[in-house]
Amino acid sequence: MPRPDITLNQFPVPLLLLLSAVFSVLSACSSTGGKPGWVDQPESAYPAATHLTAVGSADDRDTAADRALANLAKIFEVAVQDSSMDFSSAQVSHALGRQTVANEQKITRTVSTEARQVLSGAQVVEYWESEQGRISALAILAKQPAASRFQQAIAGLDREVKNLIDYATQKADSPVAALNALKRARLAQIKRDQANRNLMIVAQGRGIPSPYDTAAVETLIRNALGSMKLQVQAENNSLQAEIQQALATLGVPVVEQSNLKLSGELDVAPVEQKQAWYWMRGSYELVFRDGTKVLAKQRWPVKVSSTEVNLLQQRVRDEINSKLPGYVFELLSSQ
Repeated sequence: MPRPDITLNQFPVPLLLLLSAVFSVLSACSSTGGKPGWVDQPESAYPAATHLTAVGSADDRDTAADRALANLAKIFEVAVQDSSMDFSSAQVSHALGRQTVANEQKITRTVSTEARQVLSGAQVVEYWESEQGRISALAILAKQPAASRFQQAIAGLDREVKNLIDYATQKADSPVAALNALKRARLAQIKRDQANRNLMIVAQGRGIPSPYDTAAVETLIRNALGSMKLQVQAENNSLQAEIQQALATLGVPVVEQSNLKLSGELDVAPVEQKQAWYWMRGSYELVFRDGTKVLAKQRWPVKVSSTEVNLLQQRVRDEINSKLPGYVFELLSSQ
């Protein structure tokens, strides 16, 4: 028995509409309709005056979308490294005549935080699949809503910086309390500066002038450090000299007698040998006191290695000295 011919007329109208929609969706994600312009020029689909755009490509939709969003976030990562340097590293850099001493972990965290913030309004709006099966995704961010978010963030951070500086310069009952407030003010100012850079990206270069800047806050920090007078206590002359040098790097005066005392202690385990390598492990402890009261106490791990056992002690000293200004600042500003 011959099979009857099947024509579109045999399908009900609602089904025909459904099939038409399906075919439209499939053609939008295939190469049969030709390569859309936004794959090579994303701004052709969404004008640069109103949107930021970025494209990502991969073998699957999810990865393509993630890459498009990541490329969109990269627009906002300019100058993050410079502003993410911690204060103690900046002081060491200045003392040694260097321009930058970067804390890579802090940089990574800052970039990740900024990326999450700026992508809160981003969308993936288009996909296209090439004949080879490669998928491209188009991510967009509307500039006006993003600008509003950055403006709100800047206003809040300006208030935070002002309140912390007012407390440090007018209300703090000790240099320690002032230093802690100023450290927090510096971090807030760094966030504010980055938010303003982000604002300028989406607002045709127009930012909001800041009542403060990071350099001004750092000057206040140096003044707070300079107002402290610390007595150093250590288990031997070598440790005492190293702590005194770290304090000098930070601009903290060292005196023979003071209620504020900073002590250090190094504990190391016996040397271990693994194949051709010798290892020395231990910890370094700093204690900050006001008279007999412990204000802060912290311990950091130490681990060095060498193929020559007689080099381990010096490598321990070098490891500690390279990090000691940061340890000291972290301790003094931890209240």
